[in-house]
Amino acid sequence: SMFFFKVGKQRQNKMLYYNIDELETSLKSPNNIVAIHGAGLRGRLVLYAFAKRGINVDFFVDNDKQKQNKLYCNIKTISTEEFSKIEPNSHLFISHDYIIPIMEELKKLNFKNYYNTVDLLEKTNFSNGNEYTKKYPNWTPLKMERYLKNHKYSADKAARVFSKIGHDVFNIKHVDIVVTERCSMKCKHCSNLMQYYVRPQNVDLNILFKSLDRMMQCVDQIYEFRVIGGDPFMNKEMYKVVNKLVKYQNVETVVIYTNAKIVPRGENLECLKDKKIRLEITNYGSSAAKTTWGYLTEKHDEIISLLDTHKIPYQTDLVKLWDDIGLIKYEKKTHKQLNKLFTDCCAKDLFTILHGTLYKCPVSAHGTNLKAIPFDEKYDGIDLTNENISIKDLRKKLQDFHDNDKYISACKYCKGRGYGFGTIKAAIQTKKPLPINQIPN
Repeated sequence: SMFFFKVGKQRQNKMLYYNIDELETSLKSPNNIVAIHGAGLRGRLVLYAFAKRGINVDFFVDNDKQKQNKLYCNIKTISTEEFSKIEPNSHLFISHDYIIPIMEELKKLNFKNYYNTVDLLEKTNFSNGNEYTKKYPNWTPLKMERYLKNHKYSADKAARVFSKIGHDVFNIKHVDIVVTERCSMKCKHCSNLMQYYVRPQNVDLNILFKSLDRMMQCVDQIYEFRVIGGDPFMNKEMYKVVNKLVKYQNVETVVIYTNAKIVPRGENLECLKDKKIRLEITNYGSSAAKTTWGYLTEKHDEIISLLDTHKIPYQTDLVKLWDDIGLIKYEKKTHKQLNKLFTDCCAKDLFTILHGTLYKCPVSAHGTNLKAIPFDEKYDGIDLTNENISIKDLRKKLQDFHDNDKYISACKYCKGRGYGFGTIKAAIQTKKPLPINQIPN
């Protein structure tokens, strides 16, 4: 197996945790129907893993109406409801991280045979140079590792929520650590709202470190800290944060996000050499291949060369399109609409620490910080620095906050990031910060 995960008592849930070798004979039976939930890049990955085992896939299943009744990889895509009516003993493999809402839907439809795809993909060779990575070079071992670990954490959370087991274990998939509001670009449609900051600041490290120390006493394990900004390299003291994060025993990986406009120097380069560090580079086009749709990432090739020289792991992706979250403005929505928007949102668990408070997502964090979105202390965030809350009580508050799927105040101001909301050209620049009055209170 290419990847290894610790096995906890959550594995008691046989639908979420299974042995693909033991299941294979049943899946190959002509009487059984096999389908993959998610007609996208991850679904294609799962299709390849099944093909390597000689297992036929009959359908893709997807809740995006724009994909339904169309072919994906020459296989028909249908809705979850339609699939549940075909054959009660069908097998459905969930390729993405929306495991909880899909399980809720399947339970209502009395469908029973559903699985994550961790064990299947763990036991498939995706090393560099195999036929899949040659065809799709973006699926590097580093990207696969991150996808699989994120998928496992989503499965663990689903097991905890549905099986009522593992509640003594509190793991978090990832937490964004904002080290600066400053960015080297000013993207008009930034989903982290950097385009609205007139006087962006670096964060107060004392407040950040206090919030981190208290949170890390409450959490058993975090797979990934994600160091972000703006662009974190805009903060010349970023290395202090990175050096602090890697020392926590209960964090596996620290990923630093950058748009490759600032070449790391000095301590900000040295800190990247820790074995826990990964770089995630968003490339909007290099100076060697000028483009007309976006903004040049002029230092990309220089940074890649530097990282290769120092053997620092990284993933770089050429990005041309973003999710279109629309203008951040108040819209009257019903409770039903807000619940659906939150359930379908891919950013609802992008937990973010900004100025000592833990938020559900970047829009909630920065919208609150910009005083553009109201803040409800009950649902919208937790002040990690509040010493009036004991560590025991803070752990309970954090776990409830983590598991709670109720919509937040930011949902009333956001279009959401879900199915069929469309895309927009990435990295279109604005010369001046957008006026705050474009986000009504």
